[in-house]
Amino acid sequence: MAECPSPLLNSSGGGTNLTLEAHLQVERLKFVAYGVVSSVIIALGIIGNSINLAVLTRPNLKGPTFVYLTWLAISDLSALLVSLTSMFRLHGMQPRTKTASLYYAHVEMPLVNALMASSVFLVVALTVDRYFSVCLPTRFREVHNERRAKMSIAAAYSVAFLLYVPVCFQKTPVEVEEGEFVACDNLKVTDHAAFRAYLLAKEVTVRLGPVVLLAVLNAAIIVTFRRTMKRRRDMVGQGSGKKYREEKRLIVLLAGIVLLFFVSVTPAAVLTLLNSDDKEFDFGFQLFRAFANTLELSNYAMNFYVYCMCSSEIRRTFVALVTCTKPVPNASSVAGSKPSVESNNKY
Repeated sequence: MAECPSPLLNSSGGGTNLTLEAHLQVERLKFVAYGVVSSVIIALGIIGNSINLAVLTRPNLKGPTFVYLTWLAISDLSALLVSLTSMFRLHGMQPRTKTASLYYAHVEMPLVNALMASSVFLVVALTVDRYFSVCLPTRFREVHNERRAKMSIAAAYSVAFLLYVPVCFQKTPVEVEEGEFVACDNLKVTDHAAFRAYLLAKEVTVRLGPVVLLAVLNAAIIVTFRRTMKRRRDMVGQGSGKKYREEKRLIVLLAGIVLLFFVSVTPAAVLTLLNSDDKEFDFGFQLFRAFANTLELSNYAMNFYVYCMCSSEIRRTFVALVTCTKPVPNASSVAGSKPSVESNNKY
């Protein structure tokens, strides 16, 4: 199976056996990582996000927070669907026609990464919304409304897609055998200092920057939330009860979300800066590549399961949807989101 030209493949003499052994090792790794593990993650993610959309569009889940969550589910679901074509490429099973190579060279990478970036920006927008709710409650109504939510969502998608326009030129179709084409690095672009600087700036904007921002904002949310709960306990003399236990679980959940986001996107950021076709048969690099790609996919696949874990309102709506009954209203229900939780009857 022909691949992009590589110095390793062009080696001769004593390097032939090494090249063949490296090729077999990489192929086995790709089969396990992309043919088995990633396929399971994508399948679970597609199922979970599809259920997410069905639940979040129920009439009882209204308000700006659920607008954010709905579009977050759309971004994640779209990213996972497009990722199926990426798994074919990473596993070496993609079509090798000229038309397919044009898609893989100019559409696949910018499209899937832009969808993932829009998801990240939506999480940041939702966290800012929660920050105003907890830390700046007097200005909360200025940012917490459907008009502001729709503007933030439009901005998230616009910035994400514009940011990945240069990636459309990162690869170019190459005829590796008669009638067979694959997308290979466009060295005139990838070797240019300006493009390397762009990759660094992009990773700071899409991954490293949001990680720091989410950590700072959520830390502020958690600290302020704890102080508020302490004042309330001192005033009413209660330190336990169902509401307190759920709010305490929220604090742990918020810390876990920041850690999960950091762990899942940091390897992918490093991968983007190191990735190139000449490492195609470097087993150590391909192992790291498989690990980073699988970890990042998991971040976009598990939203529904996170929502169900942190939100009793979404759990009730899901049960009602499955059983074809009306969700039981609860005045003290807590509606969950990735960065925070809000009371549905208040917002």
